[in-house]
Amino acid sequence: APAPAAVDPQPVSSPDPKPLPSKAKPSARDESPSLVGVVLKLMIAFCVAIAIGLAAMLGASHGLEYLPRMGVSISQGFYDKANFISFIVGFLASATPMLMSITRKFKGKARTAPMQQPVARQPVKAVRKTASPSRPSLSRGFAEMAAEAARSENEATPDTDADETDDAKSASEQCDDGIPDQPMTVTPALQATREVMKSFIAGSIEAIKRTVPNMDAYHKFGVNLYVAGACDACSEKNALEGRQGRSVLKDCISALGATGSMADTFCKNVDSYILEPKYKDMYGAGRSSMDAYMKDERSITTSVSRAIAAWTEKPTGAPAAAGGKKLHALMFTDIVNSTQMTQQLGDVGAQQMVHIHNQIVRTALINNYGKEVKHMGDGIMAVFPSSASSVEAAIEIQRNMAQHNGRDELKFQIRIGINAGEAITEENDLFGSVVQLAARVCAQAGGDEILVSQNVKDTYAGSRAAFTSKGTRQMKGFAEPIEVFAATSRA
Repeated sequence: APAPAAVDPQPVSSPDPKPLPSKAKPSARDESPSLVGVVLKLMIAFCVAIAIGLAAMLGASHGLEYLPRMGVSISQGFYDKANFISFIVGFLASATPMLMSITRKFKGKARTAPMQQPVARQPVKAVRKTASPSRPSLSRGFAEMAAEAARSENEATPDTDADETDDAKSASEQCDDGIPDQPMTVTPALQATREVMKSFIAGSIEAIKRTVPNMDAYHKFGVNLYVAGACDACSEKNALEGRQGRSVLKDCISALGATGSMADTFCKNVDSYILEPKYKDMYGAGRSSMDAYMKDERSITTSVSRAIAAWTEKPTGAPAAAGGKKLHALMFTDIVNSTQMTQQLGDVGAQQMVHIHNQIVRTALINNYGKEVKHMGDGIMAVFPSSASSVEAAIEIQRNMAQHNGRDELKFQIRIGINAGEAITEENDLFGSVVQLAARVCAQAGGDEILVSQNVKDTYAGSRAAFTSKGTRQMKGFAEPIEVFAATSRA
């Protein structure tokens, strides 16, 4: 999963076994800012002390000038020594307390560094019969696995722009699926399910890396379905409540590298996803793997590899496609009246408009398992593993565009067209009539509108969109008129 997200740490009441934190030696990076601050404070204190010393010397000099008027005779040597002593006394009187205060604060900060309190924990009985010596320890948390998945993702894919990352991170903080983020009561059933799923995910990650070193969005979505089946099977074995089971599933999906928003979306729609036969098969493979894993942990290697191999192949019963065809949902976005907007805004304003478009669209792709195929100058071509994910990404794009236009002076509109079917994959690009029709459907859409083909409407398995027929349209390159549908959010 993209841009992957880390799992929120367990609350203090969590029974997950964790090693007691040890005192870690601060790194040079951690020490550098404090040392620089101390040096700067010492320099300032030194300058202030010199100024006070000079002021004391000046005051003593003026005082000595009154002695001759009072009939007291002093030599030049005595005058010079008195001024020097006044400077030293003033310097030391001011520098000493300041230096003591600075050094005391510096030492106190190091001495009173916050110590993490040990977490209360209870022994956990795992629901397994055999153990594999090569399997990672159950104490390995979801956060560690998420970090490992993120490292793998960074090695396989280029970094995104900072703005895109910030927006994806902001989106990941939103949760509207009803899955609780607050700590819940830890029951023995929840405890046992977490333990088994931690070990199951750890073993799955190892097998997945060997089977598919560089996963695309399609494979990530399949793995999430596989894990969902395994998590539901484990939850049922332990008689876990549905709400708690979805909470564990969210942690699992996040541990595989998904952002918080992606995990929320998946958990909310997993029941709709598995209505599609191919998705249901992958979900069922996860359930079967968990049943086998309960009996023998060593079965995880072969079961996950077999499931991914089946997911990669075309569905049984479908005609063999030539030229590397695969099932895809294709989306095209387009900035409405981009040429006219460029003339009005100028080059700088037009470029800013394109950047806003890219930021909004790419954030939606990250949150809905989409992959950017190519940039069209004033739009983006993207591919999704299902009609549901493509339509929900389009709804998110138009919702975020409406929010942007409501608060920003630079207002513009985006049109979106989606088609689903078999496309030819070649050299990281997609070709065929499916792609052409998606582009034609996009051209038929108006500002702030989402138009989809009949194939998308028929294969949509989600619950967040409603479709309204817009009649048939004559499209370039297609002999027969094609019916299009407007997709809108039910919410």
